[in-house]
Amino acid sequence: MSATISTIFEPSPGLTATSEVDAPTEATAPRLDALSDEELLACYADANDQVAFQTLYARYRDRLHRFVRRLSRDAHEAEEVFQETWMAVIRGKVKYHPSARFAAYLFSIAHRRLADRWRRLKRSSALQSDGEEGCDPDEVADDFTVTPEEWTQHAQLRNALLTELGKLPVSQREVFLMKAEADLSLEEIAAIMGATLEATKSRLRYALARLRAALRTWK
Repeated sequence: MSATISTIFEPSPGLTATSEVDAPTEATAPRLDALSDEELLACYADANDQVAFQTLYARYRDRLHRFVRRLSRDAHEAEEVFQETWMAVIRGKVKYHPSARFAAYLFSIAHRRLADRWRRLKRSSALQSDGEEGCDPDEVADDFTVTPEEWTQHAQLRNALLTELGKLPVSQREVFLMKAEADLSLEEIAAIMGATLEATKSRLRYALARLRAALRTWK
């Protein structure tokens, strides 16, 4: 790929107001920030509004990158999936119709790109293994003892969480990350993963229960 999303949409330190991709002005930034994800993509699709896409990209750049990094073998694979996902959004901008939220649309593309790689590398069995045998989901509490805000405030806690997250079966990890990073509903996650709503609920419950047990000392 000759150009990456970062080089196209992230201004370099030397970028000026006359550069090809201008930074949002004081007049346009508040207006764009007030638009929904779907409205921003529509501006980009209908008028090739680069600043609208910059705004949308900035909203999801870090969250999407964390999602694919924690489901990839290494940083190189994660970067490739990240780039492929955004390029798919760009190529499909005209075809996009907001029948689903943009967040669900974006993360569904990332899910498919990851699944394609797992299949090519014969890792698809990881998607099927939930490790749920012998556990009753009705006995697992839905809440979690540590909030996302606490994860970001405590470096040691965050590192402990990421270590335990990496131990989860892939399908549980993916459901957890879609909820944590994109705040998708269980219905949206089920549709993306091609699973039933009950199976999706169970995967999230198991993930939360395992993480809660592993991080019990942080109560």
